[in-house]
Order: sequence, then C-alpha cells, then structure tokens
Amino acid sequence: MDEQGPPGGPEEVEELEFDYARTVALSDGVFAIALTLLVLTISVPTLSAAREGELGRRLLDRGPEFRSYVLSFAIIGYLWVRHHGFFRGIDRVDGWLTAFNLVYLGLVAFLPYPTRIVGLYGGQPASVVLYAGTGGAISLIAGLMRTHALRAGLMSPAGRRHLARREHWAIAPTIFLASIPIAYLSTTVAALLWLTLLAVPLLRRTRRFRR
Repeated sequence: MDEQGPPGGPEEVEELEFDYARTVALSDGVFAIALTLLVLTISVPTLSAAREGELGRRLLDRGPEFRSYVLSFAIIGYLWVRHHGFFRGIDRVDGWLTAFNLVYLGLVAFLPYPTRIVGLYGGQPASVVLYAGTGGAISLIAGLMRTHALRAGLMSPAGRRHLARREHWAIAPTIFLASIPIAYLSTTVAALLWLTLLAVPLLRRTRRFRR
C-alpha cells in the first residue's frame, strides 16, 4: 500500500479530510451497531399461556446473559473511547491505517457472538477462550495502528502527546491472553480480569493527579 506524503494543495487537503471523515464515520457506525446487537444476545423466554406465571423465574435464569451483556457493553464502550481518542490525534489516514482499522472494526462487529457464547456457556473454558482471543486480537490490532501511525507521521503533535500519556498498548492484549489459562481454573475470575482494562486508565490518571 502506498504511503501518502504530507498534504499539498487545497484539493489534496480536502481529499485527506474527506478520507479521515469517512473513516471516523464508518468506525462510529460499527461501534454503534455492535453495542446495539449486544441486546440480542439476551434470549427472550418462550412460555405457554398456562406457564406465564413463571416469567420472573425464567428471567432470573438468564442472569448470565445479562451479565455478559453488561460486561461486553463496558468493554466495547472502553474500546470506543480509546479508538475515538486515537483518531482525534490523527492528522490523516493512509492505506495501511485504513486496512488495520477495517480488521479492527471487523473484530469489534464480531464481539457480540462470543458475548452470546459466554452468556450461554460461561462456565465452559472454551467460551472464555473465544472471547479472550477476540478481545486480544482487537487490542493487538489497536497496538499495530498506534505503532504505524507514529512511525508514518500520521499523528498531530497533540495526538503524540496524548499517546505518550497512555499506558503501553501491550497491556490490553496481555490481560486478555492471561485470562485464557485462568479460565481453566475459574471462568468467573477470568471474566473479571477483563474488567481490569477499565481500571488501568483510571489508576494512571489518579497517579498523574497526585503528582
């Protein structure tokens, strides 16, 4: 894929702005759809007229599905915040960044499926492996986008400062991959480990504030 050079005349600047706007719009759309599809991972009880009184108990039986929904909503929301912050610091996009972003979005769009599997079979290590593998792949692609954007000079000075304040990109894939062996001991602990993704940025900001 060809690397784009610095912006030239007004027409080239306009084209680069158009490419950037389309990329961000597509990304936000995929995130919005993925967040919306999560609710479909919660199944609706099917009851005959004679057994409608069991609705409350049947809804309680779907507790694991509700928990997997909340967990994935939090994780996808976290991914969107990170993606939004990253692209806010981008001056322009090139072919490689576009390709990486498409792979990233494809994995984000896939995430409701492992969410459904965890909701139905959360006690099985295989469900955690599928979810953690997907989350780890998403985080790895995000790291590749970040590394490429820095090396290709796609970041604005403000964007570079923003990335410098963020934790290392390898933390997220490490957390997901570390949860895989833990799942064979406790799938609950493995799933809770994913929530540390939300805690890492908060701890980092707290440390900066105290300084």
